Amino acid sequence: MKHALWPFLAVVVVACSTREPLPSEPPNRWADERLWPILEAQEHRNTASLCALLKDTSATVRAATALALASVQDSTSVPCLMEALEDSVTEVRVTALFALGFIANDSTVDRMAEFSDRERDSTVHRAYQSALFLNLQRRDRFEDLRPVIFHLERNGGQERARAADAIRRMPARQWLQDSALVRRALELENDPEIRALLIRGLAALRGGGDIVMLKELALHGRTPSIRISALRTLGHRFVNEKPVALYGPLADPEPMVRAVALEQLGGIGDHLQADSVLAMLPRIDERDSLARIGTLGLLLRSSAHNHDMKEELRRRRPTQPYLRAEWLRALAHDDTVITEDSLEKIMLSGEHPAVRQVAFELLSTRVRYRSMMPRAITPDMQLREEAPFYHKVFQSGDAGLISALAEQLRMSSPEDLSILFPKVVEEKALASLHPIRDLEAIQLMQELVARRDGLPPKASSAIPFNHPIDRARLLALEQGQQYRISTSKGEIIIATDVDECPGSSLAFDSLVTAGYYNGKAFHRMVPDFVVQGGCPRGDGYGGMPWTLRTEIGRSPFTAGSVGLASAGRDTESCQFFITHIATPHLDGRYTRFGEVVEGMDVVYRLTVGDVMQRVERVD
Repeated sequence: MKHALWPFLAVVVVACSTREPLPSEPPNRWADERLWPILEAQEHRNTASLCALLKDTSATVRAATALALASVQDSTSVPCLMEALEDSVTEVRVTALFALGFIANDSTVDRMAEFSDRERDSTVHRAYQSALFLNLQRRDRFEDLRPVIFHLERNGGQERARAADAIRRMPARQWLQDSALVRRALELENDPEIRALLIRGLAALRGGGDIVMLKELALHGRTPSIRISALRTLGHRFVNEKPVALYGPLADPEPMVRAVALEQLGGIGDHLQADSVLAMLPRIDERDSLARIGTLGLLLRSSAHNHDMKEELRRRRPTQPYLRAEWLRALAHDDTVITEDSLEKIMLSGEHPAVRQVAFELLSTRVRYRSMMPRAITPDMQLREEAPFYHKVFQSGDAGLISALAEQLRMSSPEDLSILFPKVVEEKALASLHPIRDLEAIQLMQELVARRDGLPPKASSAIPFNHPIDRARLLALEQGQQYRISTSKGEIIIATDVDECPGSSLAFDSLVTAGYYNGKAFHRMVPDFVVQGGCPRGDGYGGMPWTLRTEIGRSPFTAGSVGLASAGRDTESCQFFITHIATPHLDGRYTRFGEVVEGMDVVYRLTVGDVMQRVERVD
């Protein structure tokens, strides 16, 4: 009997070996030909075409179109999105609400509330609540903390983070009025991330209340986010007294906490207790050169320690650009060490842009301080005396320096700008800049021109479409394609969202495969917010000679989200950031094209100057 089965089995094996192979899954959703007209219209910001596609017979097309309108964010799409709220398919209604959350005005919000009352699908009803809350928050329409706290208590996930973020940003008068409600919410809160956001909001209050709790949290909070929030709040709450709790965190095991402690101590001026700082110096992680240099800079302010710290800083003299930038900033606490001539020479030299930026920052501070000193000349004459410095920066041809100065002069009077930024200087500065790569500098200067010439603020002109998507390459890119970022602190693995952010994911892939990111630094780290890198200049003011369209997907910015930096809508290119915590205020404003799937512990350890030794595809 056993042997009689062999002929049958042989037939089965032959039959299986000759069967047609099963079709493979498409790498991403863009293999669906019906979606290409949507992507094309989205890329060209063609609202009329998208509204027409919102009436397609396919629910898949209608839902994808509604999501495309969330990226376009054109108020003229409101009528067709409102019509989509009557769609028979739940996904279409939910996605239309998502798009409306970013663009609805007061009258649209009222109509959405009416539609919500008639909605019987619980999924869609939750989408109404989410869209209405998001919209009111974005437009600063909350006048009372109670509905925001209600939203916090009745929701989960990103909705809770959004509510907590809204609470911490409420005006001080609302906090004073409803502080008991917030304190109760804080007392009952178990999620450490939400607790951290609520603690940050306590900065709106004044006086000694909560100080014992904040000190304890600053020193012993169970997560870095809680310790950071407590430190920042302590820094805001005290005017004439600075608690000891600010000094201990200089030796915290987490670099983000050390950075915030240093930042807060740097802002307390004459209240700094130098001996307390000195006592912490041996306990600061030897590997954190930025923190050690910053601490030496604090001690340089003290007459008792000035000479020793000056000598210690001189001995260090780092060459790594970001350490050198911090070293310059530390030494500048003693203006006898670095002269204005030396700073100007560095600013206009061929040194790394991050070093030139710090030289500019220090020099402009001294120039402004000198211009405020009482002298026996008129303010106008004094301004004209300082004008050559400003003209020199504007005519340096350095987009980063020009941007930094333009940001500094934003609130200057038209009369002052006519001296510091005259027409001839404006023309020379513009002539030195690339129209797309240096877009941020150009936009900032346009703001100054409008202010100087008494013109209404100029709305940012639409960025022309200049970076088409390579269809063949997109169709070969896997949804969730992973990339390994190797740093001296360890490895980070990120996965990209090709389905919802195709242009951004493809551009990132192209830069990675070209080796662009290898050797680039993380030039910015804001504790408990983001770490950012990929700038070709290395100071945050660089970009590519092309821009990408802002792409908004359904996934929110949570801890470990990977987004593209920008200077406004549709200006993204090569700089990316990774979030430390949930950052709901970025939702709908920035492209979130991926997420960290391994290595968040490494992300938390990254500091300014850490290098991406290699960025590569994970096959």
